[in-house]
Amino acid sequence: MSCDAADEMWMAQAMALAARGRWGTAPNPRVGCVIVHEGKAIAEGWHARIGGPHAEAVALASLDATDARLASATAYVTLEPCNHHGRTSPCAERLVQAGIPRIVVGMVDPDPRVSGSGIGRLRSAGAQVDLMDRHPEGRWLNRRFLSSLERHRPWVVLKCAVSADGHADPPRDLGQKGSLPITAPRLRKLTHQWRAEESAILVGAGTVNTDDPRLDVREAAGDSPFPVVMDPDGLTSPQAKVYAHPKACVLGGPSDLPDHVQRLAPPTEHHVAHVLSALQDLGCRSVLVEGGPHTLGQFLEAGLWDEARWCRSAMSTGGGLKAPVLPSDALLRGTHPFGDDVVDYFLHPASARWTQASPPPTLTLPLPS
Repeated sequence: MSCDAADEMWMAQAMALAARGRWGTAPNPRVGCVIVHEGKAIAEGWHARIGGPHAEAVALASLDATDARLASATAYVTLEPCNHHGRTSPCAERLVQAGIPRIVVGMVDPDPRVSGSGIGRLRSAGAQVDLMDRHPEGRWLNRRFLSSLERHRPWVVLKCAVSADGHADPPRDLGQKGSLPITAPRLRKLTHQWRAEESAILVGAGTVNTDDPRLDVREAAGDSPFPVVMDPDGLTSPQAKVYAHPKACVLGGPSDLPDHVQRLAPPTEHHVAHVLSALQDLGCRSVLVEGGPHTLGQFLEAGLWDEARWCRSAMSTGGGLKAPVLPSDALLRGTHPFGDDVVDYFLHPASARWTQASPPPTLTLPLPS
């Protein structure tokens, strides 16, 4: 049986549920599930947190195991049900035990521990499995997870605040330290949401020495990413706040760092590629680059970026550090005003092709009030 318009509708609902797992699921994918009987949803679930129950298990747990409707129901799952024991039992087996005769799957899981075996288990038990792989939303939703598995590097998000006259940092008095915001405080809440969504946050030595940031999440819900410092010449202070984080990492760094700080092997001339490879080895799915113009410029020059979020201020600084310029082929995928400030969202053209997001999907973010 092929998929029809009703299947499309229910899969879209499952995708919306999966999006609720925006924080706390990494390195796992975001997955949603809807169980439908005679045109009505009778159960739903999504993966909310690493180590917690998967979407299929959440949906099934809301029903009595003896519910007669299960014998003629259809389960819509955004990603192939797992078929291996990890922190939870296999979802494919749970669907088999529930006796659901038809399962519609949004995409095959590229994780080699699953990759087709979940679908195979369901079919071997007599279930009809239909693959609905026409939803680029599914790839976009799990772009971090898929980037790590398919491209063998984290998904890279660049963030830069830019003044009306094109500067990323205002002029400073001699020796002046600390962050000098260009955009309004309200926008800072959104940027902290961005931090909570990524596995790691990266800055260069210049940002550490000038701003001494903590790089944590303070003005939004969600966990803080682990900090990464690019300091190939060892210019940062071992007393910098960022090194207090228990999972702090550094490329290079000073010789007398705290013992818990992990060094990402000796730096090479290809710093960006090197740090992304090291983060991939650590199981990092995504990184938010909040560094200064030099660090952002390195990622742009190497072409190793996926999204760029340029926060444009209505304020002019009259000088300071010039903001990096995005490539001319960067795809503008959305613009959102924040009072007098504006956020422009760009996508690397290769990333748009890889995610099948061309034209890119509509930007949807929970925005602070």
